[in-house]
Amino acid sequence: MSALQPNEILLNTRVSVCTPARLHVGFLDINGSTGRKFGSIGMAINSHRTTIEAQFSDVETLHDAPQAMQHKLKQLTTAFFDAFSEQVSQPHYHIKLTIKECIPEHAGLGSGTQLAIAIGTALCRLFNIDASTRDIAAALARGARSGIGIAAFDHGGFLVDGGLGAQSITPPLLARYTYPSHWRIVLIMETQRQGVHGSAERDAFKTLPPFPLAHSQAICHLTLMKLLPSLVEQNIDAFGESITDIQNLIGDHFAPVQGGRYTSQNVATLLKYAVQLGHRGIAQSSWGPTGCIFVDNEQTALTLIDTLNDYADHHLETDNRLTILMTDANSTGATVESEVVS
Repeated sequence: MSALQPNEILLNTRVSVCTPARLHVGFLDINGSTGRKFGSIGMAINSHRTTIEAQFSDVETLHDAPQAMQHKLKQLTTAFFDAFSEQVSQPHYHIKLTIKECIPEHAGLGSGTQLAIAIGTALCRLFNIDASTRDIAAALARGARSGIGIAAFDHGGFLVDGGLGAQSITPPLLARYTYPSHWRIVLIMETQRQGVHGSAERDAFKTLPPFPLAHSQAICHLTLMKLLPSLVEQNIDAFGESITDIQNLIGDHFAPVQGGRYTSQNVATLLKYAVQLGHRGIAQSSWGPTGCIFVDNEQTALTLIDTLNDYADHHLETDNRLTILMTDANSTGATVESEVVS
C-alpha cells in the first residue's frame, strides 16, 4: 500500500505502541555447521515494556526522551526514512516521538529490538505503509541473530525460531506456544551492570571457538523432546531441567567473554542458591545480567523472592543494587492504537 499524499495525511493522528520485553534462553546452533546459524528459544514477559507515541509535528522533529536516548532515536528515525523513502511522500516531514516507558538497556530483555520495531511500526502507521514486523526489523537492522524479539512483538508467548540460512533476512518463527498462565518467572536484576553488547558482542561471536556440534545436537534434542513437550504438558520440573541443561551448555561456551557461566557474580550466587533450594529452571537471559528462575505458581515465586532477598542481605555486599521480582508470560504481543488528537 502506497503512502497517502500530504494533504490526505491525518496530521492530528497519534499512534501509540506498547511492546513487551522478552527473555532469550538459548541458541540451537551457534556455529551453523549444518547450514543454519543460531536459532533461538525465548518468550515474551509482562514485567517490562516499551511504550512510545508518535505523531506529526509542524515545527521540527522532536524526540521526547531521556538525553541518553536522543542519538539512538535519531539513528532509528533516519534509518526508517532511508529504508522506506519510496513509500513516504515527504521523508523530511517532521514527527514527534515520545518515549513513555522503556525496557532497561543491555539487561538481556531485548530493549533495542523492541524500541526499533515499536518506532518503525508507529511510523508505518502514520505514513500508511503496509510493512510486516519482519520488514521493519530488517530495515532497522534487527534480527541479525535472534528472531525472538520479532515474534514476541507480533505474538507473545513461548517461541522458537529457525535461525539464519543462506537466504534468510530475519529468522523464521518455527513454533509458538501459550505459556501456562499460572507459571511464573522470578527475575534477578543487577541495575549497575550491563550485559555484553555492541562491538564487544560482535567480537565475541567472531573470536570464540566453534560451538561443538555435539552440544548443538544435544540442545536441539532437549528442545524438541523435552522442553517443548513439558511445556505442552505443563510439567514444570522437566521444563526447568531442560532449560537449565541448555543454559549450562550455552553459558559455559560464552564464559570467556562474560566472565563465567553468568555475567554477574551476584546474580550467579543467587541462582546457585536457588538450585540448593531445589529449583530446577535456572537461566540467564541473553548476555544478562538478568537471571531467571522458572517456577510453577505465584506463591512459590513470592516465597522464593523473600528467601533470595534475605540471602542477599546476609551474603552479598550491601551496595549491590539487586532487584528481585516476579513476572508472568505475555501471550498477546504488542498493542498498536491510533487516536485523533486536537
